[in-house]
Amino acid sequence: MTVITRNQILDALAYDRFQLFGQPKWTLGKNSCNTYEVLIDLMIAENDEKIPAKDFLPVIESDEELTMRFGTWFLEKAFVSGARLMENLGMDLIISLNILGFQANRAEFPDRVQEMMEKSGITNRQLQFELSESQPLNEVGIANLNRIHDELGISLVLGNFGMGYSTVDLLRHVPFDMLELSRSFTANITESERELKVILAILQMAHVLDITVCAKGIETAEQLELLEEAGFFKAQGYLIGRPMPLNELEQFVRKYASA
Repeated sequence: MTVITRNQILDALAYDRFQLFGQPKWTLGKNSCNTYEVLIDLMIAENDEKIPAKDFLPVIESDEELTMRFGTWFLEKAFVSGARLMENLGMDLIISLNILGFQANRAEFPDRVQEMMEKSGITNRQLQFELSESQPLNEVGIANLNRIHDELGISLVLGNFGMGYSTVDLLRHVPFDMLELSRSFTANITESERELKVILAILQMAHVLDITVCAKGIETAEQLELLEEAGFFKAQGYLIGRPMPLNELEQFVRKYASA
């Protein structure tokens, strides 16, 4: 593992040396893709070395100031690239954007989101915010997410449900529209009856709350078939599509998007 410093990340932000990727989310039942998650999978170092996200994201997530600076850069780039992608395709998509607890906890966050929407032309129906499990929400963050959902009309996703800070307790306070199950929940569902029962129980709970569920980490057709039969709404994983540069994503979506 490469050791990345805070200053290296600040330098990469200053010179736009992070690369945006998109990973498709498959709509089960319709067998189509109109949604994609925006990811930062690579940082390019000064010596042109490609640094994977697993090496730099923990540094960002452990530092509140870095989180804010990186988060602002990421959202601005994701909004602009998303608007361009939809213009190129001539169709509406749903862009799923990861946000961190430290971002949501800032009082000005909803206003910044609204400014980015107005500047880019992205509408609330084209947006989905996915809350990361790596940082806690405080009372301000909870209020901000409620405002973003209720006033701005943006859908909310509780990412990696059951991991880190993505707990059941958040469902009492934030009107999430979707839960996402990490690969750790879905990896063994074709071999382990107990693990299958766990995700089916989560699906039942979500149905009671009128929340849809997306399963991540799908790598086999058997997994996908099980999830579709069970009633999952979305799926994401290498079987469907790996994170890809946005020009490749454009071709993927053009092929698989529904009208």
